[in-house]
Amino acid sequence: MQREYFVLERELSNEHPLLGWDQRSGAYYKGRAVEVAEPVRLRLGDPVPPKPVMVDHHCLPKPVVSMRVKEVLEPLQLHRVQFVPADVKVGEDDVRRYWLLHVFNEIPALDMQRSECEFLGEGAIFSIERMVLSEKVLSQVPLHERRVFVLAESLSMCLVHQSVVDQVMALRPAVQGFRFVPVEQWNPAAPFK
Repeated sequence: MQREYFVLERELSNEHPLLGWDQRSGAYYKGRAVEVAEPVRLRLGDPVPPKPVMVDHHCLPKPVVSMRVKEVLEPLQLHRVQFVPADVKVGEDDVRRYWLLHVFNEIPALDMQRSECEFLGEGAIFSIERMVLSEKVLSQVPLHERRVFVLAESLSMCLVHQSVVDQVMALRPAVQGFRFVPVEQWNPAAPFK
């Protein structure tokens, strides 16, 4: 089952900006759906590229996707995944609509005996050096509830099932900004390779 999963990373490009919050963001880190009255406000994160190129996926580090990616993913009715409208301020008079992929589907899927982790006090994980997913845990969760999830042990780690990767990568013209790293190949340097 582990071979069916990929870690969502950003494409390596100095032209594709990281994003930052332009408002309070605490509600998006509480492990539940959010009430949305208006689009969230985002901005380009530091360092801002001299000529930023806006693509289909940017990192907040939460995933932020283009309308065409949302249109592919939304019909999949991903379990505990919310599409939140996001207005990204790219320039003084340039605000673009994106969609924050608010994933609050937390699954404790890390095989702690076979993974290599560095811990803080009280058993909290500081970093994951080598990730191995628990086949036992995954097999107990129906596929439709684990197509996209975050590791309960490390909430910044967004995992995507092969079936969803295939849907995104089938878009034409080809999507930009995405990198899907197979779980067995992922390591702390993966975001930078």
